[in-house]
This record gives sequence, structure tokens and C-alpha cells, in this order.
Amino acid sequence: MDMKKKELSRFLLPIDVPGKFERIDWLMGMIDAGLGNRVEKVTLLHVMAGRYLSTHMANVDVRTEFILESELLKRLKKQHIQREIVPEMKLAKELLLKAGVRCPIDIQIEDGEPVDQIVEAAADYSTILMERRDLSPLREVLVGSVTAGVLRRDIQASIYLVGKVQGENTCPGSSCLIPVDGSVHSNAAVAEAAVLLGGCSAAVKEVILVNVLDAARYSEEMDNKIVPAESGQLFLQSAKESLVEKGVPESIITTTARFGNPAEVIEEEIQKRPSCMVFMGRRGRNAVSAIFMGSVSRKIVYHCPDHFVALVTAS
Repeated sequence: MDMKKKELSRFLLPIDVPGKFERIDWLMGMIDAGLGNRVEKVTLLHVMAGRYLSTHMANVDVRTEFILESELLKRLKKQHIQREIVPEMKLAKELLLKAGVRCPIDIQIEDGEPVDQIVEAAADYSTILMERRDLSPLREVLVGSVTAGVLRRDIQASIYLVGKVQGENTCPGSSCLIPVDGSVHSNAAVAEAAVLLGGCSAAVKEVILVNVLDAARYSEEMDNKIVPAESGQLFLQSAKESLVEKGVPESIITTTARFGNPAEVIEEEIQKRPSCMVFMGRRGRNAVSAIFMGSVSRKIVYHCPDHFVALVTAS
């Protein structure tokens, strides 16, 4: 199902425990308020990852050849869901309603490997909202996390990584930064940002478009008779026009052109604005290439853990 034809329409919210859900429900409430009828559906997804099995294994006859099909295990699983999981999911739904979400909210409970279940479910959604665990980049590489695992997969849904909420009355999109380079991935990020920021224009105070002239590619582009500075200005102007067309006031849009290493320059611009939301294209590289080759979006995700980062995949 190709949901990229309508960005920001169906939202998948994987959750572990509602106690760590406040930032996601707050952001979802902001999005729903801004986009109104565009938001068709929100699904709360919890993956048990077999925890009920380890919890109750002592109560199961391990000599049974078909342990996973035993009536006792099925009954224990059902009891675990009803007593432990369902109340938590209902609480998460109540938090969304309290945050102002008005669209239909579904609850989905699955058993299995969390990353696999999230990726499978994501095929029917335009957007995933996820919080990051407090793991260092090295630990995420060696140990892994659900969010890191999802980021390594090839999925079409945009992934919104939820950062710290700086204030209850401050929308994370009130200040936004969008790197632009004219690529299909960058253009997809601009297009999605335009939809969200245009719908939430009353809350948006500033939008910063940044183009970085890559020092490593400068000579190559000059050899091909491309004037990098002129190309950068064209990319910035095109992005600005896309935002204005969707309702973002031209007066709050600023453009910045810089020279250097793209990841370092973009990170520097982000760190100037502690509460800004970042929209970036996502190339969908696999884990090996991302580790050894790197990517601008990956570096920003790791180096700016407190920011809201939207990673948009081109359709």
C-alpha cells in the first residue's frame, strides 16, 4: 500500500510503556490539531517480544513437545494481555485523547521481534512516531535498539524521532530547519515539511533553509562546469517556493548558504537552535553501508539526540 501519495495521513505509534509516551502523544496532538481531517488514523502498536513466555515458563510443562501450542500457554498469554498490556494501551489512548487527537485511534498488540513487527505494520502507514532510547552511537551499533533497528530497514514511511519537549506550550515545529541540496530525498523532506508547517502555520515562528556547498565535491562540480553557489541558491529558492505555496508565510523563511562538510555545518546550525525541529531526507541505506560510509542524516540523528528529527523517504 503506497501511503507516500498522501503524507502525514496515517500514523503508527510503537510504544513500550505509557510512562515514556508523553512526548509522542503531545506531538501527535499538535499534528492532528494542525492537519485536521488530513489525519485519517492513529494506531498504537505494542510488541510483547515473548516476555509473557519467560514470565510464566515455570508454570508450563517443558516436557510437552508442542509447548508453544499448549492450551495452558495460550491461556497464560491471553491473561497476560488482558491484565498487563490492555490497561497500558488504554492509558496510552487516553493520553492521546487528552492531547487533543480527534481521529480514530486503534490498538494493536503483537507478539514477536519488535523491529520485524513494526516494519511489517509500517507498510500501511505514512508516518511512524518513535522515541529514542538513551543509547550512545556505539551501543546502538553493537547492542542495538528498536528505533535504531527500524532506521536500518528499507521502509517507505517517514520516521519522526521525538526529542525533548522544551515547554508545554511550545510546539516543536515553531522553529524548523531544513537542509536542502536538490536531491530527490531533500525534495521529499521539503514537500512533507511544507504540508505540516502549512497546516500549523499559526504556531510556526521561523523556518531556516540551509544549503551546504560540499567541500569534497567542489572541484568535481567545477570540472563539470557547474557553478556550485548558483546551484545552491536555486535549491534554496525552490524549497522556499514550495513552503510558501502550502501556506508558510514568506516573512518567516530565511535561507543560509555555507561551505564545508555538510554533516558538520548542519549540526552547527541545529545546535544554534536548541528547540528546532529538523526535516531531512532519508536514503534508506542498510546497516553496513551506514556504519562504514556514514550519511548526513545518520550523523544528525546521533549528534542531536534532544531534537525532533523527521526522516522522510522519497517515494
